[in-house]
Parts: sequence; C-alpha cells; structure tokens
Amino acid sequence: MAKRGRPTRAAATAKALKGVDVGQIDPMQVLREIAADRSAPAAARLAAAKALMTGGHKKADCDGSEHDRISARALTLLKGGRG
Repeated sequence: MAKRGRPTRAAATAKALKGVDVGQIDPMQVLREIAADRSAPAAARLAAAKALMTGGHKKADCDGSEHDRISARALTLLKGGRG
C-alpha cells in the first residue's frame, strides 16, 4: 500500500524542478525578482535586497584581527574546540 499524506521534501522538490535546467538559473535574477515582488513577505524581500547589496561578496575586515592568536583561539572555542 502506498504511503498516504504529504510527499517528502525530496519528492516535492523533484516534482517542482522536473524539466527545469538548474544550470540556467541566475541566482542574482532570482534575488531581484524576490526583492521586487510586493506579494512576497517583507522579511524575504529585505533579505533579498541585502543579498543584492552585498553582491555576493563578504564584508572585508582589513584590521588583520583574524590572524592574531587571541582571535584564532576564540574562533576555535566557538567551534566547540574543533580546530
């Protein structure tokens, strides 16, 4: 007997993407469409706008603190001691 109820996330995704070439999707265009869609939730539009403003680049931290011994130790501790 077939399983009843809601399909799994993998099955729903496979069905939704059937016939779609994911290699042809432009992520920046998707973000532009989300940011411009007035029917989308405000949080989604804001997140899309922020992602567009950063342009996919992380903020540059030019003070060099990521290379000092104390910062390295703090990052190690934040990762649960895993280096």
